[in-house]
Amino acid sequence: MKKNSVLFSVVLLVTGFILAYSFQYVNEKRDSSAHKSDEQWKREHQLRNKLIHEQEANRDLENKLVKMRDKVQTHEKKVAAQKKNAVHLVEQLNKYRMIVGTRKVAGEGISVTLSDGNYVTNGDNPNNYIVHQQDIQEVIYELLAAGAEAVAINGKRITTHSYIECVGPVVKVDGKRFTAPFIVSAIGDPKLLDGGLKMNGNTVDQLEARGIDVMVKREKTIVLDPLI
Repeated sequence: MKKNSVLFSVVLLVTGFILAYSFQYVNEKRDSSAHKSDEQWKREHQLRNKLIHEQEANRDLENKLVKMRDKVQTHEKKVAAQKKNAVHLVEQLNKYRMIVGTRKVAGEGISVTLSDGNYVTNGDNPNNYIVHQQDIQEVIYELLAAGAEAVAINGKRITTHSYIECVGPVVKVDGKRFTAPFIVSAIGDPKLLDGGLKMNGNTVDQLEARGIDVMVKREKTIVLDPLI
């Protein structure tokens, strides 16, 4: 009986030790799990905050990029407008140079050759058969009205300041003397220039009615040297 009591006591002691150890192990495991969960939560919280910060930074960069792109587009439009204006100014300058005769020009156009007519002694005024400065001027006016871009008389460029005068059978253009035949060269659309010379009541018909020889020819290439 005493032996059984001792054995029972030993069993109880071992059982108590096992229970105590198990309880302690479970508590330690629970504390460890709780501690680990807290660390993970803190880490996730930090990562989440960092992600939010990065997203906000990206949005700021995107907004700045949009503003910069708008500025670049605005600048490009201004540059394009300036280039367009510059091209227009260059075109206007070249056109002005062509008109005043300071620029060599070449292109298609028309030539009008005026020659003195053969005088017939039938009582008519012999001056009617001679080409005068006003005849040349009328032809030039009609060519300019038809869109001529540049005009010359026997290769001598004509400008808005040119002076044409008649001295007997000689015509002086800005002081330079020419004799018949007089070739008026004009650069422009040949069809328009030719049509302008053939309108009703035009100068060509009037000259031919007086006996002046007039020859109108369309030219593929006319080259006019500058005045200077």
